[in-house]
Amino acid sequence: MVNNGIFDTHCHLMSKHYQNEDLNNLLNNAFVAGVGNILSVGYNLETSNQAVSQAYQYANDSNTPKVFAAVGVHPTEVHNINDKVMTQLIKFIQTGKVIAIGEIGLDYFHKDTAPELQKKWFIEQLKLAKKYNLPVLLHIRNAFEDAYKIVKEQGITKGVLHCFTGTSDIAKKFLKLGFYVSFAGNLTYKNARDLQAVVKDVPNNRILVETDAPYLTPEPLRGKKPNKYGLTINFPVNIIFTVRKIAELKMLPEQNVRKMVNENAITLFNLK
Repeated sequence: MVNNGIFDTHCHLMSKHYQNEDLNNLLNNAFVAGVGNILSVGYNLETSNQAVSQAYQYANDSNTPKVFAAVGVHPTEVHNINDKVMTQLIKFIQTGKVIAIGEIGLDYFHKDTAPELQKKWFIEQLKLAKKYNLPVLLHIRNAFEDAYKIVKEQGITKGVLHCFTGTSDIAKKFLKLGFYVSFAGNLTYKNARDLQAVVKDVPNNRILVETDAPYLTPEPLRGKKPNKYGLTINFPVNIIFTVRKIAELKMLPEQNVRKMVNENAITLFNLK
């Protein structure tokens, strides 16, 4: 059973940025602020394993959000993937704690991983998602055309455009396939007017929210709250600022948006 409250659909709870944090306290702060559920997302074999462990640990704690796991290999990490890694991802899926495959995709911004290698393992992980009837969390950077072509060819109809930064036209193409569009803290930035315009074009029943924590700290906290080690990091509690921005842009009560994004996530991840 999922909790009521905001569903943070993309968070890296296993990040090294949290190694000096009290995770129980971090999650409790989010819960008190109204975060009911968190999807902890892996990006390689080690972090996928950690995501599954966290889903076990925080499955029924009455003082924290319920944690779910997503497993996969990020496009800039695919040089570390092989058949053994794929076999291990299957074992993670079979635990019953995994509700999505991700984050996976294509990233042409970073030049250290060949596009052809990215495409190969992107396709293999899409096939894995299709086999186990799981939605995909897509990381796409400077590669929307290729990613769309591959997703369509593979017949993928369930997934999320994670931390969306594209145009309304791109969003609409993926929406027609059945995808959801997820917005993170960068939606609140002063220079995000184009992205804010996109929100208005995405149907209410296809919008998700995420922190992508520990990254993308939203306004008004951006750059202003370094932790005791001097690092400015994002926390799940800060998702409320993204929700408020969506409420403002959609001209809806904030409480309605909180409920809306939770219900959308529950539908996508088949958690009813």
